[in-house]
Amino acid sequence: MKAVRGHEGRPVVIDVAEPPGWDEGELLNMAVAGICASDLNYLRLGTRFILGHELAGRKADGTPVLVEGQFGCGRCDFCREGRNNLCDQSTRKALGIMQNGGMVEQFRVPTHKVLEIPAGLDVSNASLAEPAAVAWHGARVGGTAPGRTVAVVGGGSIGQLAAVAAQTQGADDVVMEARYPHQHAIRERMGVGEPRAGERYDVVIEAAGSPSSLRRSVELVKPGGTVSLLGVHQGGIDVPYSSLLTKEVTLVASMGYCGHAGRREMLQAAEMLAARPEIPDSLITHRFPLEDAAEAFRVAGDRESGAVKVVIEVG
Repeated sequence: MKAVRGHEGRPVVIDVAEPPGWDEGELLNMAVAGICASDLNYLRLGTRFILGHELAGRKADGTPVLVEGQFGCGRCDFCREGRNNLCDQSTRKALGIMQNGGMVEQFRVPTHKVLEIPAGLDVSNASLAEPAAVAWHGARVGGTAPGRTVAVVGGGSIGQLAAVAAQTQGADDVVMEARYPHQHAIRERMGVGEPRAGERYDVVIEAAGSPSSLRRSVELVKPGGTVSLLGVHQGGIDVPYSSLLTKEVTLVASMGYCGHAGRREMLQAAEMLAARPEIPDSLITHRFPLEDAAEAFRVAGDRESGAVKVVIEVG
């Protein structure tokens, strides 16, 4: 069977004799795998594992399913509470960099990490539920709720998903700062406005992972407000401390997704996508067959290409 793994900093299509994954896991026929900024970073770091953690496929009986692509030990207090994102084994089990991921025709997954796709969300779009769950978590831990206003800094896929998550979680007003024209077109289609001159927001979701986006987030937040860090800041963060201090801003680092209040955040995110089909229609801008993985990754890594979310159609 075919799979995509890292080799000398680039993705290559290989043949594997056996499905990767967990020996006692449920065997899934994979349908789609989204390309994440993390996958691009794993290649830069020299991974030789099979890539892919934004995954959807089918059970042996044809049932379409999601894969919760974040794993813990399954035994600690955090895992038992459904908060496996905080388990100290979570980063050590990262798909695509610490062990094989699911960008492969068949993949074995622990049964408790296999979730049925809600009605209304086609399996071809369902890999978007994984980054949507990350965005959902970031909006929630930032304090998004009815009666609050939210600004998102960064118009990539995770920023767009954070904006619609904030809408779904009941924020009174959601705005976004984006860089490229195609990002603004998606923002407008989602009913998300732009920050108004001089206005400040209760929650600011930093979704770009750059020093300038963090500084802008601190500028946009109200005194006493919260900045939720969804962007990945390699090597630390450059914080404008005087502004942080005088506003008494709370910084919250958002780590993946988890269970909360008896719900799985990935299912909540998938239900959001099912209820609003314009989200996957707008965000999934490019699709490639598995054999064209190299071109798919090239497009995903080119910010001038107009790509927002690129997916590989595995089967």
